[in-house]
Amino acid sequence: MRDGHPQLLTMENNSALLPSMLCAPTREAVSEWLYRHHDVPATDEETQALLRRAIRYNREEDIEVGAQSVQFGLASLAHYIDDPQEVWFVKSPKSFLGASGLKPQQVALFEDLVCAMMVHIRHTAHSQLPEAITQAVIGRPINFQGLGGDDANRQAQGILERAAKRAGFQEVVFQYEPVAAGLDYEATLREEKRVLVVDIGGGTTDCSMLLMGPQWRQRADRENSLLGHSGCRVGGNDLDIALAFKNLMPLLGMAAKPKKASPYRCCRGGTPWRLTTSRRKAIFTVARMVVC
Repeated sequence: MRDGHPQLLTMENNSALLPSMLCAPTREAVSEWLYRHHDVPATDEETQALLRRAIRYNREEDIEVGAQSVQFGLASLAHYIDDPQEVWFVKSPKSFLGASGLKPQQVALFEDLVCAMMVHIRHTAHSQLPEAITQAVIGRPINFQGLGGDDANRQAQGILERAAKRAGFQEVVFQYEPVAAGLDYEATLREEKRVLVVDIGGGTTDCSMLLMGPQWRQRADRENSLLGHSGCRVGGNDLDIALAFKNLMPLLGMAAKPKKASPYRCCRGGTPWRLTTSRRKAIFTVARMVVC
């Protein structure tokens, strides 16, 4: 905040946006990078065990984890594209935080991934400000991706909160993403209105009905203005999948009926399959035709 007005800081390439991506030499490099170069503590038994395994693995594989070993945003994507065989790459780890059946060591890994991104964001922001950054407001969907209901939401928010505190944020609060989006719109209102905010993400769609207007702007507690909210685990990813099946895959031969042959079949597991025509005895090999 500057003179009572919010100010956006630069995250990458003179932009206030940072794509949710990171890369490292190995999966284990992230945990060691946090500990060795940012003094991030391993606060519980699982994160401590993960750190010990990571250091041991990197030593055995002769992998030196330097300050620049973990990259973020578009830089991580470019690094991965340059050498996909030797770079471990993750995109949108938040999508996995509410997954059911995660083992404790998997939860610890996701916590380290989120913590690494928060450390990077905090250090980048701190380099542009004279004061320390100790508070964070984190946006969250009404329902995280996953089938676990409230348990999935608690698991995901717990990972985010622990990661933020390990990254150096002393005070951490959460705001529903559609509510946060509505606050920006509220700044343009001159009278009270009932506002339906629809937030369509990659894996979730969240809806909130809010009272908004000048009389609500300065109130720290907005509970009375939140008339209702709901969310479902359907989003842009589902649109992409449906679009691919209905419009793209038929152009590549799905369900086609070639002459003197049975219809092509989809291959889901990445296993190559062959089609032999009796006319020329030619063998056509389609490798790794993965639909989903």
